Amino acid sequence: MIDPPAVLLAGFEVWPGPSAWARRMTEGVRASANRHRVLTLSLRGPGLSHTESLFGARVLRVPPGPGSLLEQVEVFGRAVQRQLDSDAHVLVHTADPLVGAAVLAHPRRPALLYEARRLPSTELPFLIGRGRDGAVLDRALRLRERQCLEGADAVLVTTRTGAEEVRAAGRHREVHLVPDGVEPGPLLPRVPGPLRIRHVGWDLSSAGLRVLVEALRVLGPGARLHLVQPRSKPWEPALQREVSAAARSGAVTSGPSGALPGTWPDVEVLSGLGPDARAPAVLGDALEAYARGRPVLAADSEAAREDLPSGCTVFFPGGDGEALGKALLALASNPDLLAASGAEAYAYVERRHDGARVRGLLRDLYRAHGAVPVLWPSSAWRSSTPAGWSGSPRLPGERAPEGTDPGTPSGGFG
Repeated sequence: MIDPPAVLLAGFEVWPGPSAWARRMTEGVRASANRHRVLTLSLRGPGLSHTESLFGARVLRVPPGPGSLLEQVEVFGRAVQRQLDSDAHVLVHTADPLVGAAVLAHPRRPALLYEARRLPSTELPFLIGRGRDGAVLDRALRLRERQCLEGADAVLVTTRTGAEEVRAAGRHREVHLVPDGVEPGPLLPRVPGPLRIRHVGWDLSSAGLRVLVEALRVLGPGARLHLVQPRSKPWEPALQREVSAAARSGAVTSGPSGALPGTWPDVEVLSGLGPDARAPAVLGDALEAYARGRPVLAADSEAAREDLPSGCTVFFPGGDGEALGKALLALASNPDLLAASGAEAYAYVERRHDGARVRGLLRDLYRAHGAVPVLWPSSAWRSSTPAGWSGSPRLPGERAPEGTDPGTPSGGFG
């Protein structure tokens, strides 16, 4: 039997993983479960195999290598090119501008579904660092980003603000609004006691840490703060020393995203706190908290108020630790307000970001760009689930996605 063209999900990320794009890869794979031949190409993280089968997709991973970030990106780019050369793909779904540019330049030219997740590229200066290599990579990414916006068969965004940015950047063709998906619940009861705070610290700075420590002082004794350590770019040694010094008080802990087993913080504080913060509020960072009935605190900005729901988000002046502390104190001292905010957060996720609905929208897009269902023998792939993975290898049967099978485009396209 000749293999039909594959759907390829590719990106310079570790998958499965906690990032917004890794979660989107999961939704894309699960949307295609038992429907298409699906491949994923991603980075190989610790404890992950070079190749395996997950949720019905064949997973290929590229070791990042010991070199600089620029060298790692070049290695991954060559792996993408080899994959495009060695197999037939009907479409490629990516949020990586270098992957998208490789697709646009390839002789077989599969359809390109490009997610403009990083516009206006505010993350890039932080991710690539400084120096000559950083400048080279920055220019390359921005150039490829423009090429993807101009040439992609479909551009996807997760928020209406993102759609406006894409159009302002010169995209004249249709833009599709497909929110990030998350599985609502389980709702966890609040553990009695002082307020527990979680900060997603992928871009934590010295100034941001000072804001958080000042907020803890306003809250008074008993409050607890957990700083999530990024996997892709560890904290600089100087910042790590500051975190260790703050931890001596007993009120601050740090660790990877899964370091709080069996518990969930009462509130989450988003990245982008200090005066030198460069990343805008990202809805994807807040969804896991919303989905468990927990409110979020975010530095006030026009973009944050545009993308984050007001009923379950508290906005405070960025860089003002005292203001953040007072906002946290208001929630800690008013259990009814905390509970009401959490209930609104959970309702918001059910209304706008239910994973089944998002999978339906992705399935519509895949079919609209040539991905046709294929029937595989039940023994063709051995599905497996990684240790600690919370998702199901099957789509939940009790909730029907909106406007999908047999493939009529739904009203979710923006």
